[in-house]
Amino acid sequence: MDPLWADLVNSDWHDYRGSGAREDRISNDGWLRRFLARSGWAVDRLPDVRGRESLRQLRRLMRRVTDAVRSGRRPSTADVKTLNRILEAAPLVRRLARGPAGTEVVLEPLADGLDLAMGEVVASFAAMLAEGEPTRIKICANPDCRWVMYDSSRNQSRRWCDKKDCGNLIKVRRHRRRQREQSP
Repeated sequence: MDPLWADLVNSDWHDYRGSGAREDRISNDGWLRRFLARSGWAVDRLPDVRGRESLRQLRRLMRRVTDAVRSGRRPSTADVKTLNRILEAAPLVRRLARGPAGTEVVLEPLADGLDLAMGEVVASFAAMLAEGEPTRIKICANPDCRWVMYDSSRNQSRRWCDKKDCGNLIKVRRHRRRQREQSP
């Protein structure tokens, strides 16, 4: 499963088969409900038009920062400030709690709704920027796909967002092209 940040960046879906079809999944209620549940929002109602636009703005921001990092550039000061504002709107407190393994420290959000969801997305993104390796941020090698991924493979050899879909599709296209070139 994609990290939370990549899931939002990839919500600007392009048909990997090359039809040119595109879907803004933030407009898709089913996708949005699943995404928000993953981010910690108890989904009793979906965001309104302004909330969805906030998610789109965050998606564009993270894509811009991702592209900068992939290119070896630092994110702009303005982009970092915007990410920090989103994190500040979703503060957490640490509390001691009894768990199955004994006493543990738990993080409790002080925000809810869209602030919590966006804060969790940015926290996922910030952790990747701070602790990850920029060379592992990749774009699917299928030119029709454009999905962003974090390559966690041991030798950093991942090329496809999904080897069954994009990987297989491109390999079949290459094979057929070679066959056409070799036939009289």
